[in-house]
Amino acid sequence: MIRKHLFQLVNWISRRFFASRLSYAHVESFLFHSSLRRLWNLLQVMLDVRLRRTVARGKPYVLILETTNICNLQCPFCLTGKGVSGGREKRHMSFDEARAILDDVAATAYFLQLYTWGEPLLNKDTLKIIEYAKSKDLYVMLSTNGTAMTSAYCRQLVDARLDYIMVAIDGNNQTTYAHYRRGGDFEKVMGNLQALLAERSAKGRHRPFVEWQFIVFRHNEHEVEAAESRAYAMGVDKFTPLPAYVEDEAWLPKSAKYRAEPFNPERIVNCTRPWTHLNVRADGGMAPCCYEFFKKDDFGNLRIQRFSVLWNNALFQESRKLIRQFTRTGRMDDSRLICHGCLKSGMRPSFFEINAETPRVEGRRQIVVSPLSDQVTRDAAS
Repeated sequence: MIRKHLFQLVNWISRRFFASRLSYAHVESFLFHSSLRRLWNLLQVMLDVRLRRTVARGKPYVLILETTNICNLQCPFCLTGKGVSGGREKRHMSFDEARAILDDVAATAYFLQLYTWGEPLLNKDTLKIIEYAKSKDLYVMLSTNGTAMTSAYCRQLVDARLDYIMVAIDGNNQTTYAHYRRGGDFEKVMGNLQALLAERSAKGRHRPFVEWQFIVFRHNEHEVEAAESRAYAMGVDKFTPLPAYVEDEAWLPKSAKYRAEPFNPERIVNCTRPWTHLNVRADGGMAPCCYEFFKKDDFGNLRIQRFSVLWNNALFQESRKLIRQFTRTGRMDDSRLICHGCLKSGMRPSFFEINAETPRVEGRRQIVVSPLSDQVTRDAAS
């Protein structure tokens, strides 16, 4: 299938040359949402990254707003699903909060991602945020577990001109699906997905682009091909088997093509996020990247201060300096920032435990990272 290989090629190029998960959605946003102002900002950001400037002259061109940090499922390898708060209030981002952020940065950005550590459809203002972002000519992408969708909501998503939606369905029947998506109903989610596709077709639209995302574990890897065939037969635009980042080796798939390398999974040493991305948590926390979870690691709060004050504050400058040092010399100054431990270990922060709030295990070894140090220790389980 031509489109399948096209998507695979885009993913390969992004990881090989751009050190990031540049996706088909990102490519579309650059092609169809450009302006002279956005192009000029993009050039400034590229120069900032190239020179590893600690004081950025450009503004982020990828925006990530967590419309909520609440979820209705209990997925066992998700910190939200495990009930971990990370020191944050559980809440929805309001429309007024999102609008204030977009008013500051949308003119130079291309892409808006409306999810991080929660289920965005639980926030009643998500549709209003999508509509406002579209009025700013942003490309808007949403990821959902699909459980909160209804036929009426699907109609509203299409009418809101959402560009891209990922629906997470990790199985091809209730047994395998619910093994990870605990609390979910497979048939209900499949019905919701079909309703979305039907609504799009009835209105003669090609948007939103619909992706079925399938996280591959040992218990469901035998269903990947059948699920892929089912997806394309339904009219889904893209099926993505996604490697699982989990702590327990018993969950990892046997097939090498579905396994993720836990250390340096996305060439973290070449991280560009402190120049290219704006990551805002549901409580307004300005995070260094979308992998950060705990409030203590935030670089500021947009409910308290404006973007223009925070973007080049001391924490962002220190983060960029660490990346510059490590990229050029392989060494870094000592630092309490989460970025220090991420660069030193080569492991994305959300994959391992960085706080004593909950224990996590990688295979038979517990991974412990001190919140004040980058020191990683692995203690054999008793």
